[in-house]
Amino acid sequence: MTRPMPRKTLAARLRDVSDRLGARYGRPRRSAHRTEPLENLVLTILSQNTTDANRDRAFAALKEKFPTIPLLAEGSPRDVEEAIRGGGLARAKTRAILSALSRIRRERGGYTLDFLDGMPLPEAREYLTSFPGVGVKTANIVLLFSFGKEAFPVDTHILRVTKRLGLAPPSADLSRAALLLEPHVPRGEAVPLHINLIRLGREVCRPRDPRCPECPLLPVCPEGRRRTGKTRKAPR
Repeated sequence: MTRPMPRKTLAARLRDVSDRLGARYGRPRRSAHRTEPLENLVLTILSQNTTDANRDRAFAALKEKFPTIPLLAEGSPRDVEEAIRGGGLARAKTRAILSALSRIRRERGGYTLDFLDGMPLPEAREYLTSFPGVGVKTANIVLLFSFGKEAFPVDTHILRVTKRLGLAPPSADLSRAALLLEPHVPRGEAVPLHINLIRLGREVCRPRDPRCPECPLLPVCPEGRRRTGKTRKAPR
């Protein structure tokens, strides 16, 4: 059985990974203009199990048909489903979006998630994940990019990379990996680490035929070193 990595060691490794990726790709930052939380929630639901291009097309079509959140909330399921069909899983995503908006309106008296700003991260995440169709990844994206909380969203690219690095357990799913890694992500590193790990996973650390020799993390990656036959850690 694999023993969990000591806290300081995991934090130090995540810092090192973030520094190496930052040297290769730069340090992306969260926009100074906060992403409107409800729109971000809708966008992130649309992103589930599809490509960014399909998500963006579905969101653009949805905004064209329903320019505001109140209009969207009042839309018929058939019209919403038709608007987002290009993003895949349209029926399930329509149910998730409309049920979330209906409950928020009922509980908060309006269409707003601004009250999450004052909540501790675990409490805010628990609220969001109480909605059907909203998991840890979706909640963390909203909390990181709309509220600037130190949440750490893990998608399939990040999960694959962190498993190969030995940072996440081999059996971890998206939610478990996020909750295990998040407490150890150095403060201020969640955005650049999240974005750069996704880029690495898309361009280099691919599911099949990873480009290990050109990876900036090769010196600290057990899987990459196994694949390339490296036996000694290269100096930074």
